[in-house]
Amino acid sequence: MNVDSVTWDDAYSVGFEPMDNQHKELVKMINELFEACKQGTAAADKVFLQTIKKAVEYARNHFSEEEKYMLQADFPNLSEQRKQHDDFVASVLKSMQDYKAGDTAGIEMARFLKDWLLNHIAISDKQYAPYMAKL
Repeated sequence: MNVDSVTWDDAYSVGFEPMDNQHKELVKMINELFEACKQGTAAADKVFLQTIKKAVEYARNHFSEEEKYMLQADFPNLSEQRKQHDDFVASVLKSMQDYKAGDTAGIEMARFLKDWLLNHIAISDKQYAPYMAKL
């Protein structure tokens, strides 16, 4: 296994199946990015950019759904979560521009996505777990 790839662990679970399943899908996409990085060809660049675009769209949908659940559950930190989500999408879009311009490597972008996602789940998303239990 690639040292950069992610293996889902129940420690990442927020205890709310719809969100856990979406988090698992995001982890799968990040692993696809690491695989594309290992290929190191023009074709890999195309696969990498397609996967990034797919991951960003999926993340946007995930964030939207997650925020709806947080609203239903009366999660008090919804505005902070929304800000983190918006900042993340902006960072990824900037990184995509940098990647296309040759200013950043795909592997660095994939590592950023992995680190952000796992930290966000472990810290921010875990905070809503008790509220989601009410749904």
